[in-house]
Amino acid sequence: MTPMRTPSIRTRLLVAFLIVAVASAAGLSAYFLHELEQFALRKLEERLETQARLVASMASVAYLDAGEGFSAADRERLQKSLEDAAPYIESRMRVLDEHGVAIVDSTGDIGDEYRDRTEVQQALAGQYGAATRMTDQGRVALYVAIPIMAHDKVAGVSYASATTFSILTLLTDYRTRLLLVIVLFVALTLALTELLSRWLSRPLKELAAGAEAFASGDHLVRIEPSGSRETRAVAEAFNAMSEEVHEAMTELKEEERRESRFVSDVSHELRTPLTAIRGAAETLLEGDVPEEDARQFLTTIVREADRLARLANDLLTLQRIEGATGELPLRRIRPREVVDRAVEALTPLTDSRGVTVRVEGDAPTVLGDVDRLQQVVANLLDNASRMSSAGGTVTIRLRKHESEAVIEVLDEGPGIPEEALPHLFERFYRAQISRDRSTGGSGLGLAIVAAIMRAHAGSISAANRPEGGSVFTIRLPIIGD
Repeated sequence: MTPMRTPSIRTRLLVAFLIVAVASAAGLSAYFLHELEQFALRKLEERLETQARLVASMASVAYLDAGEGFSAADRERLQKSLEDAAPYIESRMRVLDEHGVAIVDSTGDIGDEYRDRTEVQQALAGQYGAATRMTDQGRVALYVAIPIMAHDKVAGVSYASATTFSILTLLTDYRTRLLLVIVLFVALTLALTELLSRWLSRPLKELAAGAEAFASGDHLVRIEPSGSRETRAVAEAFNAMSEEVHEAMTELKEEERRESRFVSDVSHELRTPLTAIRGAAETLLEGDVPEEDARQFLTTIVREADRLARLANDLLTLQRIEGATGELPLRRIRPREVVDRAVEALTPLTDSRGVTVRVEGDAPTVLGDVDRLQQVVANLLDNASRMSSAGGTVTIRLRKHESEAVIEVLDEGPGIPEEALPHLFERFYRAQISRDRSTGGSGLGLAIVAAIMRAHAGSISAANRPEGGSVFTIRLPIIGD
């Protein structure tokens, strides 16, 4: 069974606008027609009241002149007057006696009784009476009854009536023109609602198209905010979401690229020592190897095995720092104490290289892990002493810069090639001056240093000194004492 197709937002808006427009037009038309009918009735009642009071006045004079009751001559005169006026007043005028019987009628129908009518009963009681009734033709008939007073009593009733249009007669009499107006109104309404629905639905269609493109994998799609405040807010939220997803996907791809390169680099780093170990071991297995050569092969195996162990340890260290296996136990420490501990631990190594280490200045208190920060300073000091020639000096300078504690490690070596500066803190990267793996480095030392600094919300950078040598700068946020 084919599922029913859901109407589009434009179709829904079109139908909704059309229903609202037609309902509003019908309601307003009914209201104004009703008001028009009531206005006509009020004007007609005013006219009938005026005519009835005039006839009542004439009848009252005739009654008084006759002494008691209406004489035959008075009746004839009143009848003649009403018949003469009938073509001009467009209403029916009657004079009723005290019993509610018509004694004068502009239509000539004398003798009809009207005492059962409410308005006549009110007039016979000395009050003003009025009533409306519907005729068989659907028109509205209005009746006005005025008491005729003589000798302080009701001598009769002046009774006037006329018909006027009703909503029903209007709709009947003008149905052709009304039908034409309705057709024109519906056509105009359709045209306007079509334009309005297109205008209002355009931002929603753009949102739908953007969402469809996004779902298809186009995370660079953006929607220009337009339309109402709500659609603008949705478009802006969509753009923000798309930007975040794009950034996340970019970071994910970059992470995948880094992991792929990392695996490749690890494989490359492992290949050399494993090849050396395998070659030495195979040579020894062949036998008939002189003792001196055998010792050299065994030394190679031990040296390369140590390299593998250092590489494994460095990889584990980097994984612990970057893998979020647990937060660092941070506490308040003085950077000078960390530096002094690192210098003291590496004094035998720097002395063996003939390098002097000088510590200058101090820096404010920071939050950090003493062992990790000592590892950072020791790594930089080791590299600086290795790059410095015998008799050279490595300077560790501490200071405060704005809201940061700064530690600088300066050496007097050959400096760092400019093309190497952007890559120093990448895994397994070795500058041209330290490409020889026989120096014992795993290529992860500075990557570990950078990871430790990120874990401390700090930073590390490297630059060449104008006077020669290089400088590594550590920056850590300070805390109040």
